[in-house]
Amino acid sequence: MGDGQAYNWAIQTRWFAEYVPVVDFIHVLSYARQAARATGGSDAEQWDRYARWMRGCWQGRVSEVLGEMDREQERIGEPPEGAEDTDGRVVLARARGYLRNNAERMKYPEYRKAGLPVTSSWVESLIKEINYRVKGTEKFWNEDGAEAVLQVRAAALSDDERLDKYLAARPGSPFQRRAAA
Repeated sequence: MGDGQAYNWAIQTRWFAEYVPVVDFIHVLSYARQAARATGGSDAEQWDRYARWMRGCWQGRVSEVLGEMDREQERIGEPPEGAEDTDGRVVLARARGYLRNNAERMKYPEYRKAGLPVTSSWVESLIKEINYRVKGTEKFWNEDGAEAVLQVRAAALSDDERLDKYLAARPGSPFQRRAAA
C-alpha cells in the first residue's frame, strides 16, 4: 500500500517484492478530484466528471479515465513552460502522470476479490491516534514513564483482573475512598 510516489515502489520492489503493490485509493480520488475541477465547467459538470473518473478507477477502468483526461488536456491545452502549480493545465497534467505511472497498481476489483486493502487510512488514523496519546506535546517520557506504560499495557493484555484492580485503587481514582481528615 503506497501513496503512488516512485520511492515507495522502489522500496516495495527491493524489500517486499512478494507483496502485491496497491496505490492507496484515497490518493487516486484526490488527484481525480483536482483534475475534474481543473478542467472547468459548472460545479455540477465538475462533480459529474469527478464521479465518472472515480467510478472508472474503482472499477479498474483506468485506461478509459486516462483517455478522457487526455482529451480534456487537448481541449484546455498543455501547460506552458513556467506555469503556476495551480494552473488547471498543470493540475490536469500532474493527475494524468500520476494515474499513468500507477495504472498497474490500480487493479481495485482484483484487490477487493482477493481481500486486499485499498486504502491505508485506517492504519494512518490509528497511528495518529497513538502518536497523539503517547507522543503529544504535553507528554514527557523518561525510562520510568516508559516502563509504566509497558506495565499498564501488559496488565491490559493479561487475562486476570490486575488492571481493573489497579485502576480502582490508584491515587486520584474517583472510585477510591479518601481517608477521613
